[in-house]
Amino acid sequence: MIEARERIDAQGGVLTPLDGARLRADLERARRAGGRAVAIVFLHGWRHPQHEREAAACARALGFEEVSVSHELSPLVRYVSRGDTTVLNAYLAPPLRSYVGALHEQLRSLDPGVRLTLMQSNGGLAAAESFHAMSSVLSGPAGGLIGMHWVGQRLGYPRLIGFDMGGTSTDVSLIDGELPQRFEHLIAECA
Repeated sequence: MIEARERIDAQGGVLTPLDGARLRADLERARRAGGRAVAIVFLHGWRHPQHEREAAACARALGFEEVSVSHELSPLVRYVSRGDTTVLNAYLAPPLRSYVGALHEQLRSLDPGVRLTLMQSNGGLAAAESFHAMSSVLSGPAGGLIGMHWVGQRLGYPRLIGFDMGGTSTDVSLIDGELPQRFEHLIAECA
């Protein structure tokens, strides 16, 4: 973990400027040690992103495979939640990008004009080029729920209970006439 000593207050005043030279040296050291991904999260970056932008530009210039920046991914006031999301994205992005790239190439060999879209945790689809790894975490349960709703509509069953048991988890869902919408979630008893 690299600690960039900087501070912007809640009103946007720079209390401690970002030390670009020190940050660059720390990032270079991380890169030489084999670091491939960087998650950038500064306290008030959601509202005043100038230091996050500067740090991201430095990391990208040094060739990091993934540079996840909190204000781009999750521009929310909650520092810890924003940080969790950004770190998760940085961790998942390299292997997911590799997998999706290989899949897309295989599909293009069958049909050069193919367009690949991926299910997101919110149940929507995103083009492979603009898909964020953080959006994949609950894409399976979301896709299962949408599929269950689609089948139920065609068979005339508007009220359904879904049970999806996998190797590591079980998802239970309820449809009472329409797809449910939630704006907060609980994963492994952690909000």
